Amino acid sequence: MDRRAANVFVHPAQPPMTLLPGTPAPLADYVFDTTRTALNMVLNGVIDRYRNVRVILSHGGGFLPYAAYRFSGLTSTVVDRTRKADDILRDLKRFYFDTALSASPSALPALLAFAEPGHVLYGSDWPFAPREAGTYYNNFLETYPDFTPGQAQAIDRGNAEALFPRLAR
Repeated sequence: MDRRAANVFVHPAQPPMTLLPGTPAPLADYVFDTTRTALNMVLNGVIDRYRNVRVILSHGGGFLPYAAYRFSGLTSTVVDRTRKADDILRDLKRFYFDTALSASPSALPALLAFAEPGHVLYGSDWPFAPREAGTYYNNFLETYPDFTPGQAQAIDRGNAEALFPRLAR
């Protein structure tokens, strides 16, 4: 994949753990699964070793944008003092993120504050999420008041065109 500069899309599944009673996995466990996967890839050096692979995390990267500084700071001070927080943060910022079910008024600002320019892509979670769920989050995305000039258009299409040039035709 590295030799081919592949784009890899990571979508969670039900993790192999006991779920909260009465709580379907997409409600809580999927965002944890995505976050754990991304952190595991960084802490085990996958992202650093395969620099040509672009990894897209679904659902805004789970809690990664919100907790990235916690992960980098605690790793460098408690888990592995030989690793620098800035290096861990750099690797966490290499991910791309889709907006599927994640463009809420609290999650979208955190995602946009964390993600590198060009690393946020539109996502709908279709056909898995009900249409009403997609509409609910799309409304937040479409009415977000703090986009910088051109940022909404880039998220809607431009950033995907950069990753998948054949889409730009």
